Amino acid sequence: MSESELKRVLHPYLRKETVKVALSVYLGAGWRRAVLGVTERRVLLVKSAYWSVRDRGLLWADPLDEVALGDRPRELHMQGMYTGNTYVRVRRADGSTFRLNPRTNFMGGGDGTRRSVDRLYASVEGRF
Repeated sequence: MSESELKRVLHPYLRKETVKVALSVYLGAGWRRAVLGVTERRVLLVKSAYWSVRDRGLLWADPLDEVALGDRPRELHMQGMYTGNTYVRVRRADGSTFRLNPRTNFMGGGDGTRRSVDRLYASVEGRF
């Protein structure tokens, strides 16, 4: 997915905000897909179609200063090799936590995943 496609999914939910980061993410065990957007004021999660980038509705939007990421992401290795899956824990404004896997594509793409995770951690300052 291109950054412009991801931003197009977020567009209906923006309130004159500029998107700093837009990422394709997989939730839970990877069976659900969403688009995560970070603006200068909020973090938004929009449900997306699994095989294409289509808006399926806003899941949540929280103020940026009330969202925190786990201290460090966890990379999944199998038999010593990086699988391209990196799991990030997110704590929302209401205190609930969940896990997401920012992926640049469905299979492989470990370097792209690492770049996505780095961009996410650079845009959200809060840690827990």
